[in-house]
Amino acid sequence: MENVLITGVSGGIGRSVAERLLANGSTVVGWDKTVSDEARLLAERYPGKFAMQEVDLMDSEALPGLVKTLVAEFGPLGGFVHCAGFDKMSPLHLVKLSDIENLWRLHALAPMLIVSSLSGKKNHHDGAGVVLISSQSAHEGAMGHTAYAAAKGAVEGFLAPAAAELMERNIRINVVCFAPVKTPMALSWMNNLTNEGKEKLLASYPLGLGEVEDASALICFLLSTDARWINGQIITADGGHAVRKV
Repeated sequence: MENVLITGVSGGIGRSVAERLLANGSTVVGWDKTVSDEARLLAERYPGKFAMQEVDLMDSEALPGLVKTLVAEFGPLGGFVHCAGFDKMSPLHLVKLSDIENLWRLHALAPMLIVSSLSGKKNHHDGAGVVLISSQSAHEGAMGHTAYAAAKGAVEGFLAPAAAELMERNIRINVVCFAPVKTPMALSWMNNLTNEGKEKLLASYPLGLGEVEDASALICFLLSTDARWINGQIITADGGHAVRKV
């Protein structure tokens, strides 16, 4: 697969997706606000196959131009995965406007603008795949995650109409809805739980919390031609949470 764009490539899931794709011979362009040491090592392991660029995804007005520049330098995109993200836990009555705006800008607006630009006639390969990431918190009462969950809900609302339009351009788009995956972001809020809270959380996932490899395996499948018949779907991976005995 040529020129898969991955945002948040310095993070857990993004880096794991990049590693899988590179190991299978794909070329990858990674965007992140800062280039991590792990990402630099990945570029050294795959010279000429992995390009890392520092991009501020919060600069919404710049994103269409950045996609255009990327395509001019590397050629049309064969895929796009939006892994960049953060959470800002806060009780609903204390949620700040700036936090709501920042969560929306990164989780919802940035992928919408990138997908819009990717859909341009000269900006993608035929059969390109797009995978966006949602969260279980958009479907359950996750205390303190209201703004984050709302932004993820916007991603899910974007999916069906976008899939209908993109299909006419031979682009597939799907959303993966994950339960907690053991990334630095998830572990940071889990570490703030009491011991009782942690035990209760873990007990609600019969198959355990997700590893980054679990997440990246599903994402890479959806990008691949093996998933050519899957479009406009929200696919949940939740460690058996929804079907557990209660």
